[in-house]
Amino acid sequence: MPEAGDMVEDRFELPDAIAAFAGQINDTDGHEAMPIKRWTDVYGAEIKPLADALLNAANEGEAIIQNPEIDADDAAINAHNVWKLKMEQAPGAFDIKRRIQVMDFTGVHRQIMYPGIAPIYAHALYNKADDPRVFRSITGDRKAYAYRLMDIYNEWCGRVSREQDRVRPTALLIDESPEAMAAKAKKLIDKGVRLFMLATDEPPGGVSPAHPRMDAVWSLLADAKCAALGHISISEKLLATLEWRNAPAFEGWMLGAEFSLDPWTLSNIHLQVQNYLMTMVLGGVFDRHPSLIFGTAEFTGHWVGPLAENMDRFYGSTPFPTAQAHTKLKLKPSDYIRRNVRVACFDFEPVGRYIDRYGFEDVFCYASDFPHHEGGKDPMNSFVKNLAGHSTETLRKVFVDNGRALLAD
Repeated sequence: MPEAGDMVEDRFELPDAIAAFAGQINDTDGHEAMPIKRWTDVYGAEIKPLADALLNAANEGEAIIQNPEIDADDAAINAHNVWKLKMEQAPGAFDIKRRIQVMDFTGVHRQIMYPGIAPIYAHALYNKADDPRVFRSITGDRKAYAYRLMDIYNEWCGRVSREQDRVRPTALLIDESPEAMAAKAKKLIDKGVRLFMLATDEPPGGVSPAHPRMDAVWSLLADAKCAALGHISISEKLLATLEWRNAPAFEGWMLGAEFSLDPWTLSNIHLQVQNYLMTMVLGGVFDRHPSLIFGTAEFTGHWVGPLAENMDRFYGSTPFPTAQAHTKLKLKPSDYIRRNVRVACFDFEPVGRYIDRYGFEDVFCYASDFPHHEGGKDPMNSFVKNLAGHSTETLRKVFVDNGRALLAD
């Protein structure tokens, strides 16, 4: 099989159905895959305790770091390597200039770059800071250390964003209060960051996404054309609190009655982002901030139509009274999904079937998950196959237009 130095190709042969979109495609789920040997060079010495903990886990048989000896991004850019080499082995895994060459090779204009292993596990440490069984070698104020690591990663996002505009790194917008989140977002926007990943398993800053205290955050992101994003992560906090419903829109009503691949997890991974988005829609966030865009990745897309139908069915139709003058949405809940939400699907999902059943062809987006394993080994052809029978206009929406809302000029 060809690897480094072999089979230099000018351009990947796009499927015929999308060949006309070459150079225009928006990829709404990619990742950096920086080798662990390069972490201290890029992030500084403070990352070393996390690196050591991950390497120790690998020594104990948990293959968190798959390629610990790699330290260079030098695999040749060709069809085999781009789609079949994964993680740190892939061309453009972490060298941004080479990533852009890979994008040119595959006809991609812009790509969302979600966190790689270092920031993913910094976020995992944040989630598990109170569990001493996780990363046992990291002691002291573990949560403060996790915050520091996420800040270091966010600084890197700013540097990469200032150097070019086609690869869009995603900063982690996590803090103890909405006010702290707003201050962090403002600082990072000023440094060039255009995308922000939220922890969708927990109330942001300790309050509901629909709480008025979050409006400063949503307004800031909307005005700067920065999408708010949810991506699957190592998180288990969704059902630990009822803070989700603590917002004015939900008060006064009479009381009525980066994850495991096991089937149980795969069947419920959408729940946290569905809950987060539902709270935003029904809580009036998109009424108050009509230009705010919310994107999701690796939560699947099968839930979009049923959620929209369910919200439309129940909104304004409950027989139970409310003690407040109800905050009436200007549009149907499903209309906010169409206007304000974009969903990156896996390559194996029957996106065409979703569209046939429910519509929402303006919502679903192409995503390669490059260079992660979940992206498959032929994502472009897989998406085209799963959209067989649909018009060129629909294909253009999925591969080009829909993702533009997340990757605005």
